[in-house]
Amino acid sequence: MWFTIDRQSKVPMFRQVFEACRGAILSGALAAGCKLPSTRELSAELHVSRNVILEAYELLMAEGYIEGRSGAGTYVAEGTRLPGYKTPPQSGPPVESPVMLRAERAGVISFRTGAPALDQLPLKAWASALQSVCLEAAPAELGYGDPAGSPELRSVLAEHLWKSRGVLCHPDHIVITNGALQALQIVVKVLVAGGDEVFVESPSNEDLKLVLTSTGAELREIPVDDAGLLTDHLPAGGSPKLVYVTPSHQFPLGGILPIQRRIALMEYARRCGGYLVEDDYDSEFRYDGPPLQSLQSLCPERVIYVGTFSKTLFPALRVGYMVLPGPLVEPCRKLKRLADYQTPIIEQLALVRFMSEGHLTAHVHRMKKLYRQRRDALLEALARHMGRGYRICGRPAGMHLVVEFAAPLPEDWERRLTGAQVQAAALPGRRLLLGYGHLSGEEIEEGIRRIGRALG
Repeated sequence: MWFTIDRQSKVPMFRQVFEACRGAILSGALAAGCKLPSTRELSAELHVSRNVILEAYELLMAEGYIEGRSGAGTYVAEGTRLPGYKTPPQSGPPVESPVMLRAERAGVISFRTGAPALDQLPLKAWASALQSVCLEAAPAELGYGDPAGSPELRSVLAEHLWKSRGVLCHPDHIVITNGALQALQIVVKVLVAGGDEVFVESPSNEDLKLVLTSTGAELREIPVDDAGLLTDHLPAGGSPKLVYVTPSHQFPLGGILPIQRRIALMEYARRCGGYLVEDDYDSEFRYDGPPLQSLQSLCPERVIYVGTFSKTLFPALRVGYMVLPGPLVEPCRKLKRLADYQTPIIEQLALVRFMSEGHLTAHVHRMKKLYRQRRDALLEALARHMGRGYRICGRPAGMHLVVEFAAPLPEDWERRLTGAQVQAAALPGRRLLLGYGHLSGEEIEEGIRRIGRALG
């Protein structure tokens, strides 16, 4: 045979034999009807155990590449050549393992946005909730459930949203999703067809724009200022199916939409017959008072309220939700069922216990204090290392803020920051986007010092 066994490889030897034979058959090097060596012959030739060859041949036979003929041996099956097939190199696992990538990034300070302080999670309380659910869950709870989510979680969530954000809803109007992005995807598929208008704040998240236009919608960007979406820029003759807004903490500029614009926005939605999608981004973390009332509390019949536990707990949880006006509940439930049937139930039931025992409220309260300290540390570091030629946007809430400089950023600003081992995103108009939720005070101080030196 024409191949050798690499005994130092992490790929099992039977898999190496299988891949070599499979590639030769697909490429035509071993033609249909060609007789293969017996397992004894090949094991002797390759100096491996016969069991290695037996396992490889069994896999080749199971997938239809070869066939056994009684008393005559093993042959390549008909119809197994794939024209144009080229055997890929036996490269093994990727060279850059996660451990190596982490080592390469050691020393880099990243001001990325949307990253909570994961080292502060109440993991013992969360683990206890998960363990209790696993030990106590009835068999019926571990099967297929309501695609809209656990009734217990929707009930607890409805109460939580009413107390914390003034959201007015019955639990039956809530659909649990795999994160906020899935909620938005479902809403877009239910409401938006090709050629429909969709309005979005500008600037906003680029991934969001891809979701909004995924059904062929025409996207119109409405500018924002330091207070959020400029409602006087909404076109008089517009007829959007959806208007996407982040009224409690505009992403990325951080504006808080005042009541006058909220009223104008709701009146506009009523006139055009469309819906407002309220993404309650970072609403829990407001530092100059309690969280603001939701837009949904003013107009439940026109607002689709979307939220997630990714920032209040951790992104890997993948539990989000949407609060829907009555006519949209059943269409969204059906689409959720077709998408993936349901969000994993163990995590939902653990959330019920976690929230009912007060752990979520206590955690948010602790994190609000911590994020405020980190925001203040960032403001102080900017004052020390950036001089006076800048202003701050979005300081009242969230886990990031925007620094707008009086002078333009250097054209090679990204290269300079990379050389200084610091990462940050830039926005049009001389602005840097600085996330701070996941950084310690020392990291914030050092990171801003590096940015100040790199940008001159």
